[in-house]
Amino acid sequence: MKRVTTTLKLKFLDLNAVKAEMFAQTVWATTALANELLRISPKERKALTTAKVVTPLKSALSNQVIRVLKGKAGQRVKHFKVFWPEVNNQNWKLHKVGSTYSVSFPTIQGDKRVPLEVGSSYYAERLERILAEQDCERGTLKLMQIRGVWYAVLSITWDVPEVKSTERLGVDRGQNRLAVAATRWGRAVFFGGGEVAYRRRRFQKRRAQLQQAGKYRALKRLERKEARWMRAVNHTVSRRIVRFAKAVNADVWMEDLSGIRQSRQSQKARSDAGKSRHTWSYYDLEWKVAYKLEMAGRTLHKRPAAYTSKIDHRTGLLGKRVGHLFTGQDGYCCDADWNAAMNLAQWDGFACPLSLKEAVSVMGAVGSGDGVLGNPLNSMNTLRLQAVGG
Repeated sequence: MKRVTTTLKLKFLDLNAVKAEMFAQTVWATTALANELLRISPKERKALTTAKVVTPLKSALSNQVIRVLKGKAGQRVKHFKVFWPEVNNQNWKLHKVGSTYSVSFPTIQGDKRVPLEVGSSYYAERLERILAEQDCERGTLKLMQIRGVWYAVLSITWDVPEVKSTERLGVDRGQNRLAVAATRWGRAVFFGGGEVAYRRRRFQKRRAQLQQAGKYRALKRLERKEARWMRAVNHTVSRRIVRFAKAVNADVWMEDLSGIRQSRQSQKARSDAGKSRHTWSYYDLEWKVAYKLEMAGRTLHKRPAAYTSKIDHRTGLLGKRVGHLFTGQDGYCCDADWNAAMNLAQWDGFACPLSLKEAVSVMGAVGSGDGVLGNPLNSMNTLRLQAVGG
């Protein structure tokens, strides 16, 4: 069993103006208390209790503010623009009357019970598990307002049965193509990146115009809009990758791209938002794939990124990549991103020195002084590689 923690963001159902104002007052009081505590030294803060602070908030809310500011958040932040009210699992309850779910939690005016808008079976299934206490633990509840709409954000942890995967799905990430997912048998799904590059450049041009005009508030709104759009794209791509993995009963293998932003890139490419690695949201896609796999009982594995797209998936020999095209030493040509995904689906490690660019099998170089990192060849390629190596 895997223990998976996630959050449910649920809109309040038909929230009237009186309750919305009550929520706003609760947020104001929570933020005021948090900023007041920031003026106290960290040493004094650690000895604070709810009895020692003056606030209109109920103890469940003020105690959570104190707990947060005793931790790392209290050391990093100098001032809170907004501090969303939060309570622990003992101070909120979930209810159901008929087909309507509601949640009760403390506010500045005491405990209130507010109905929730549950628009999909995904949320309904998880709320039912909370009510039944079926291998499901409640976490915190946070009250938030996002673009004028009030939400209850619930944290829950539950057990997910582990699935024994019989296949491997290699996923190569990039900017020309957001991702290519392939099985070791060659079945693949491609996710183009042309539209993303186009919109990145549009956002870049608009940012420059707003910067030149000195409209910094509008600039911040545009940056948030771009981030939301890119997260939505990654949600879609990650969902389809995980759906593909479930269809072929596979775990997912990806390149470890840690430190990719520090790698060399021309000034021209770096100044282009469609090509710059600083605008590439590769980690967000990786994180979304990882947690969606966890919720499906599967696992994300990471492997060295070196030479992933330059090795012939058939033989393990180093070839040449030019743009989208990979060319093997025997003249074989294929899509370079598909070739990389195939390699990830078959091999475990590609790290090797540049001196191994001669016509030897990288995957078979374990016996050399500068051998590759990772596991030996998969059995499906052993005989084929022996024939190539003579």
